[in-house]
Amino acid sequence: MKRVSIYLSVLVFFFLFILPAAVAQKFGIPELEYFNRRQYQAATQNWKISQSNSDLLYFGNNDGLLEYDGVNWRLHKNMGDIIVRSVKCIDDRIYAGGYNEFGYFQYDSLHHFSYTSLSVHPELRNIGNIWTILEWGDKVVFHSQAGLCIFENDQLLELIPARSRFISVFLVNGMLLVQDEAQGLMEVRGVSAYPLPGGQVFAGKNVSSILAINEGKIAIGTSKSGVFIWDLQSFTPWEVEVNERLKAANIFCGASYNGEYLVFGTIQRGVFITDMEGRLVMQVDKDKGLVNNTVLSLFVDKEGSIWCGLDNGIGRINLKSGISFLNGYYDLGTGYVMDYYRGRYFFGTNQGLFSIEEEDFYNPLKGRNHFKKIRGTEGQVWSIFHDDTGLLCGHDAGIFSINNGKAVSITPSSVNGVWNFIKIPEQPDLMLAGTYYGLVRLQREGGVWRYKGQVEGFSESSRYAEWDQMGKLWVSHGELGIFQLTFSSDYESVTSVKEYSFSEFPNNKTGIVSKVNGRLLFTGKEGYYQINSEGIGGVDESYKAFFEPGSYPDKLIADKNGNIWFFINNKTGVLRRLEDGSYKKIVFPFIPLEQKLVSAFESVFVNDNNVFFGIEDGFAHYYAQDNSNFRLPFKVHLRSFKGASDSVEYVLHQREDREVQQQLIPAYQFKKNAFEIHYAATFYQDAEVQYATRLSGPDVQVSEWSTQPFVQYSKLKEGDYTFTVKAINRYGVEAMPLSFRFSVLPPWYRTVYAKITYSILIVLMVAFLTYIFNRRIEISRQNERIRQRQYYKVREEQLSNEALRSEKEMIRLRNEKLRNEMLFKEKELANSTMNIIQKNEFLASVKERLTRIKTLKDTSEIAHKLDLLIKKINKDLDSESHWEVFELHLEQVHEDFLKRLKAKHPDLSSKEQKLCAYIRMGMSSKEIAVIMNVSYRAIENNRYRLRQNLGLDSGENLSRYINSI
Repeated sequence: MKRVSIYLSVLVFFFLFILPAAVAQKFGIPELEYFNRRQYQAATQNWKISQSNSDLLYFGNNDGLLEYDGVNWRLHKNMGDIIVRSVKCIDDRIYAGGYNEFGYFQYDSLHHFSYTSLSVHPELRNIGNIWTILEWGDKVVFHSQAGLCIFENDQLLELIPARSRFISVFLVNGMLLVQDEAQGLMEVRGVSAYPLPGGQVFAGKNVSSILAINEGKIAIGTSKSGVFIWDLQSFTPWEVEVNERLKAANIFCGASYNGEYLVFGTIQRGVFITDMEGRLVMQVDKDKGLVNNTVLSLFVDKEGSIWCGLDNGIGRINLKSGISFLNGYYDLGTGYVMDYYRGRYFFGTNQGLFSIEEEDFYNPLKGRNHFKKIRGTEGQVWSIFHDDTGLLCGHDAGIFSINNGKAVSITPSSVNGVWNFIKIPEQPDLMLAGTYYGLVRLQREGGVWRYKGQVEGFSESSRYAEWDQMGKLWVSHGELGIFQLTFSSDYESVTSVKEYSFSEFPNNKTGIVSKVNGRLLFTGKEGYYQINSEGIGGVDESYKAFFEPGSYPDKLIADKNGNIWFFINNKTGVLRRLEDGSYKKIVFPFIPLEQKLVSAFESVFVNDNNVFFGIEDGFAHYYAQDNSNFRLPFKVHLRSFKGASDSVEYVLHQREDREVQQQLIPAYQFKKNAFEIHYAATFYQDAEVQYATRLSGPDVQVSEWSTQPFVQYSKLKEGDYTFTVKAINRYGVEAMPLSFRFSVLPPWYRTVYAKITYSILIVLMVAFLTYIFNRRIEISRQNERIRQRQYYKVREEQLSNEALRSEKEMIRLRNEKLRNEMLFKEKELANSTMNIIQKNEFLASVKERLTRIKTLKDTSEIAHKLDLLIKKINKDLDSESHWEVFELHLEQVHEDFLKRLKAKHPDLSSKEQKLCAYIRMGMSSKEIAVIMNVSYRAIENNRYRLRQNLGLDSGENLSRYINSI
């Protein structure tokens, strides 16, 4: 009985824990992408999906054939104004069908996308809607409700009419199966359809999908009756739980995913994904991001993404990625911390602390109502701690004890912002907690943790803290630096604090203390510094080899398996510990998390093979045993090469089975020398594909890597060019380069014919110029002889005339000189005469006065009269009229001296001007004193003052200066 009990326990454990973990590898919602009609510029409904050899995707849309290259959408309406219900890519052709019309699209030798109709046969005029197109060996099957049209080599091989209506047709495990509304399920063999044994069970039902589970087992989905299993002998309902949900959801389409999963598209509930045994892996619907619940078509592309043609838009489910998200729909808030405790998962967010039962967490149909917010924890949760006594929550409002779904505060209101819980080595009943303002002490009493007060002696924020081997606590502060704390024996106070400022470590301003493999490291942007009880040591070289210089992670977190998780620039990765103790750097699986992590508050929680990250809108899950290949090749295509003024557009696509062959090399006129080139990479998992281009030829132009999917060139030189485009994705995979050749013709004046014409014209012109040149030489010689004779004659006349003119000029100059001398003498004579007259008049006046004085008897009166006469004489000597006569004479002799003197020195008095005139005439001081009727001493003083007024230095000569004026 005991053995049976143990067996049952193991079995229950297997089904509850081991089996769900092996199947349900995604706890959240996979990465979803949605395209609405405004993005792809076509109708809302999309009926069928297919992928070409060039990896381009094609959608049967209500407005026509829709094409997607990973960057741009194109709508092709070559079939006319009809709804494209079906599409299938076979070799180089894209087959499409609609109402009474079907055929294929193909790029011709000029890479132009053209359409060829196959529905021209009279029997096919009223075939109705073509709902499905299949490749059956060398044949192509077009399905309508009226029958099956089988084509081979573009010829109608057979038309198999429906017994009533052919509802659907499928190709599975090499069998072409068709459902007739009245006959049920049938198999097409040769040119006829034969009922399958037991297939009558599907009469009146709508078979919407037929998928192979293995070679001998097939799942048949119906619209309202769920899924049936066909073992090639009989049909039985699928006895799994999900089948009831599929019945209610109404299956409309299906697809097989890499032989691992069955994917069902429904009318009511979006997409269901199960494993081959029927266990539900996930369900994605409108609430979880699919936007529309009605799925009209499903397709798995070469990268492993599931494309959904929706009743309103197009969706893509990135099932290949090992990352899924607990965000959006689950409404948890921003994720900061996560833990597992006693059969429940706990999630700390900015909205509070949430919990969910483990069984519900593994359930792919879990909803937001399964996550229970613990009452009393509303607000910011920073940390979670648990041991055998219970669970504690570090909160913005303090510390809460969590019991039975309720939160009870164990700290006073003075304790705010509990960053973490710090277990004290060898002190199982004591614990510290880092807060916004230092540390607090907790003690376990009676099986519960109780608050014991603030730790005295340290009041800085203590978000990151680790113990060294000597029992000292290292606390890192984002702004101040790193502190080494020594505690008292009872941990009630900090006895010493040693601070290490960031200024001591250049370029390390965001250092975080981490414990990795038992060693303390101070993590900075330029490396990792070792920390021990003696302080901060040198740079640790253990992990530098995994990172580029200057790009070291901000934070390192070691899990219980020895793996080291790192965070840098809102990205994450892991150094996975191998069996030999070495590490392997892994980053590719975590690319979907870029720019989603909570910056500066990154967190990771590892539970066996399941890894959880806090993100800005909840949490992300990564399955560590995911074996996805991130190095899948992809293609780059030339989507449009067009001259700026040219209506012709060239397209060039890469293929898997052969190299690209360019059939035509276009040539463009020089005056239309401008090009716009668009390209795209068919890598659908990530839009961050980068491109680099190179133009080779007479003009060489090379671009750097960028996400810009087009380039423009203009004013190129004439010649032959090769345009090459490369693409690389974020996983480091580079597509094979694609090249396109073209030519720029020279302008008309540099063509070969123009050059020949130029050569002929040059020869003719040289001959003509030679003749003209020789003729001109002869004429020049004759003209030269005539000019010489005329020259000599004219020269002779000129010399004769010049001699006469010279002689006349000399005579004129002598006469002019004589006239000037005569005029001067006349003026001088006139001046002298005037002087004599004035003196004579003065002397006569003096004589008359003296005669009268002589007659006077009174001596006093005689003396008085003599004084008056003396004054008159003095006045006459200083008479201005004499100076004016002198000035007139001086101006005539010395030209405009006084005018120049007045202009240069306008402040000189009349006496100073007279003095300058006497000096210019070369008179000495004694002569000047006699003329001016003053003493010699007065003249010397006047000369001194004149030097000052003229601004002369002591060494300058006064006479020389006045003569220079």
